[in-house]
Amino acid sequence: MKAKGDTVSFGRHKFKVFTGISETILLGTDTNLVSTVESNLQSGVAAKERKVAFTKNPKPGEEHMSFYDKTKVKIKEVEGIDLYKAIKAAVANLHEDYRENATIFMTYTDYLDIIEKLANGSATLYSAQPEQILGKPVEFTDSAVDPVIGNFAYSHFNYDIAAQFEQDKDIKTGINQFVVTAWLDHQIKLSSAFRIATVKP
Repeated sequence: MKAKGDTVSFGRHKFKVFTGISETILLGTDTNLVSTVESNLQSGVAAKERKVAFTKNPKPGEEHMSFYDKTKVKIKEVEGIDLYKAIKAAVANLHEDYRENATIFMTYTDYLDIIEKLANGSATLYSAQPEQILGKPVEFTDSAVDPVIGNFAYSHFNYDIAAQFEQDKDIKTGINQFVVTAWLDHQIKLSSAFRIATVKP
């Protein structure tokens, strides 16, 4: 086990989430559309967290944020003859200190493929909770192209400055632009607390 350092230093990685709404919709609705839009933009910020954490092609300077990075993060990959066995092997491969509080992040499509194979024509497994099938709590995200298993207490998101909401209008088109600017960093504090499940080629 090799430590990266004795402290975790967070950087500032600026990004924006934005949307455009026509003045007809903005003025023609009875609801408080502005607060609804800002709430949805905040959801876009949360989606950005998943995107940077589970991308296989991080932007330059953002490699350390991705679980799949092979240059800085270097999370161990555990193979299996199929995804079910790979996930089981990855859970077992974790040190017991991390295994106890491990969670599985995977796509829902991969989970359904596992259920279909295990069920073998029976409908019983389809009503079971994912934790009963895989042995650990499961979070579904389309970003996790290869399942990531580990103690996510060692995955830390940090916002250095409060998110900034702005609004502008294009007078020619009548489109109101809503944007949120945030400064995000994601540090994987302990790579050995995680495993990536892959299928043998």
